Amino acid sequence: MRIIKYIKIITLALVFSLIGNVQPTAIASTSKKTYEATKIKAFNEIRNATDRGNAQILKLNYEISASFPSDLRKIYMAQARYTSKLVSTFLPENEVVNIYLYTEKDASKIARHEILSRDAGSFQRWFDEWRQGKSQEHNLGLAAWYTQSSLGWQGHAGLIAYSGANAKSMRRYAIQVLPHEYFHVVQDYYLNKERDFSWPSYDLYAKYSPPTFREGSANTISFALATKNVKEYLSLYRYFIGEKKSQKEVKFFEEMSSPAEVVTALKLMENNNNRQDVHEASYAVGQLLYEWVIAEYGFDGYRKIIQNQIKVDSFAENIQLSLGISVDELYNKAAPHLVAAFKYGY
Repeated sequence: MRIIKYIKIITLALVFSLIGNVQPTAIASTSKKTYEATKIKAFNEIRNATDRGNAQILKLNYEISASFPSDLRKIYMAQARYTSKLVSTFLPENEVVNIYLYTEKDASKIARHEILSRDAGSFQRWFDEWRQGKSQEHNLGLAAWYTQSSLGWQGHAGLIAYSGANAKSMRRYAIQVLPHEYFHVVQDYYLNKERDFSWPSYDLYAKYSPPTFREGSANTISFALATKNVKEYLSLYRYFIGEKKSQKEVKFFEEMSSPAEVVTALKLMENNNNRQDVHEASYAVGQLLYEWVIAEYGFDGYRKIIQNQIKVDSFAENIQLSLGISVDELYNKAAPHLVAAFKYGY
């Protein structure tokens, strides 16, 4: 089968060379120079959109634990303010966003909290490991919603860090967790508020917001906001994709060597229930997908996908309305970028 596949590819390449050296997307390759240029363009699009915002129009409320490390507090508060600039270009004036910075010492408070308690059970294993001196380089997403409570509709974003941690002890990926969680507020605002209901099933939710969009595109944004310049941005990607390539338990990362494999993977990643490793893989794979989208269609193209969530009955309809292409076309057009990421290691 592999030999036949290669013969078909060679034949197609010769045919297309006769009509003007045009290659079909399915076999197109992306040079390292082109790949990196796409990444840089996406970074600049995100940063330029952010710099046009005004964080002052939002109302930020901070809940910060007395046990939260002081140097990390400064870093994450600065990130919250900078991310607010981009968020302000999506949300109306005077929207309230609550920022939470807690540690394992706040476990009982988290468990009693009206909003934060919804995920309280998932943190216990991390708290146990931290107390045993393990995994203390990780921080955890604590809140990532625009949702309704006794205070009305508000944004909620935040994280948990080990009380004995500091900036030097954290893993590199940790630097982007707060912007990632915060950007979910924007996604939820257009997905949830005007519908004004709780999603009756995960499958219905995924029909509108597949994992590659929710988790992946939030990572696209957070990597650009958490790094100071292009050099840092590319370096963080190199660390992250390198980590993913060695993550053998996630089989998707071994299925990125051709555009056809990528398209198949993206279709499977439209729902976490399709395969056990979808959720974990959706961060990196979706991140690369929407990096390509932002470079190709500009940040305003991505903005349309966010804002059109309320106007459509599915994610497929959203892509058609926002970008003027089908989901299949999106996957096929973006696939060479994803292949390049795992080929070049960033």
